[in-house]
Amino acid sequence: MIWVGANDGPVQVTRDGGKKWTNVTPKDLPPGGRIDCVEPSPHKPGKAYFVSLRYQLGDPKPYIYKTENYGQTWTLLSNGRNGIPADYPVRVVREDPKREGLLFAGTEFGLFISFNDGVSWTPFQQNVPITPVTDMKIVRGDLVLSTMGRGFWILDNLESLRQMSNQVSPKKAHLFQPMDQYRYRYAPNSGAPEYPAPRILIDYYLSSQAAGEIKLEILNSKNQVIRAFTSARPPSETGPAASAPNMATGFITAGFSDNLKKTPGIHRFAWDMRHLGAWDRSGQRSSRGAPMAAPGVYTVRLEVGGETFTQSFRLMMDPRQKTAGMKETDLLEQESLSLKTIELESAVKQLNEKVAAKRKQDQPNAEAKALLDQLQNELNTEEGRYMVPMLLAQVNYLRGMLDQADQKPGKDAIQRYQELKSWYNRLVGLWGKVKGEDQDIKSLN
Repeated sequence: MIWVGANDGPVQVTRDGGKKWTNVTPKDLPPGGRIDCVEPSPHKPGKAYFVSLRYQLGDPKPYIYKTENYGQTWTLLSNGRNGIPADYPVRVVREDPKREGLLFAGTEFGLFISFNDGVSWTPFQQNVPITPVTDMKIVRGDLVLSTMGRGFWILDNLESLRQMSNQVSPKKAHLFQPMDQYRYRYAPNSGAPEYPAPRILIDYYLSSQAAGEIKLEILNSKNQVIRAFTSARPPSETGPAASAPNMATGFITAGFSDNLKKTPGIHRFAWDMRHLGAWDRSGQRSSRGAPMAAPGVYTVRLEVGGETFTQSFRLMMDPRQKTAGMKETDLLEQESLSLKTIELESAVKQLNEKVAAKRKQDQPNAEAKALLDQLQNELNTEEGRYMVPMLLAQVNYLRGMLDQADQKPGKDAIQRYQELKSWYNRLVGLWGKVKGEDQDIKSLN
């Protein structure tokens, strides 16, 4: 079946590969317009849409037509009173391939959306300039636009629009199911063109202003919380900026994020697909330098207004890695070793801070001073050229090497981790001789 729209008005269809054509132009369509777009529905074989552009003939009206019987009868979806103004010529219309009746219309003055198969339309301009939208395509769940302004625009992730319905809007809150996403590794770009960082987009809906705290958590397939965020602003600027594990229990506590909005409407939160990084000097942990989460099924949990909402999604392996012969188990091994290295790096940094504080606050005896000096020298690299890197630098180097690319960890990396862990455990023993029975640093298993 082939649909054809001509430059001077007619619409025709063939259902036998072009052997026979039928003129199915609506009788109420004024002649001479340019059929810029014909959109066969991906949901029903006899359903199709087309637009007619007549503004160059002095007619600025929008013309969007729909048929559900191969063009035998047509319905006008743009009468100038159902959302698209009467003087907004339409250039293109597209139907979402996943949700039937979810339509996008590109006009001479921007973008419109319909959730009910064209019965009504709503402006959907967002941050796109007011310019003619010349064409659209939906690719892997993203809406791609071309404009007469010589620009291309992409609206990432249509899942919340696909799931939006009359059943959602009356609710106090709703968490949309995130779209399954490929686990890409690339550097973002804030210039032009804009390349957002790799991320999982999480959308939620609030019918009214949230009264209390909003909390969002990411859980792995073992139901373990690996990241957590809250809308509760810390009491000072020195408060936590991101998730942080409790040193005693190991549980992840939520860190403040200003991307958890509490106002009415649909809001979008982005998870960067990463675990937590090592402790920094402020005693906090963020995702900077942290390992990427391995492929698998994850759960997002949203708490708002005393209610809890959960949705699951899949983080998928980059298909190019499969072509190169990699397996998901390789990435799971990399994730496991990276997390162990992060734990080691955090422990080494904590020991280093304890040693530095002890050297400042006390006047140790000769034996204790010698031990503290030894700890200081083995933990930190001396300043100067070509100095031998010590424990903190070597752990940091191993962690960075593991995160450079997706790969199965080599035996040398595994062996090096064991050596560095043994080195750290030996220093913990030295610290115990200084600190005594009230030692607050533990060895790693």
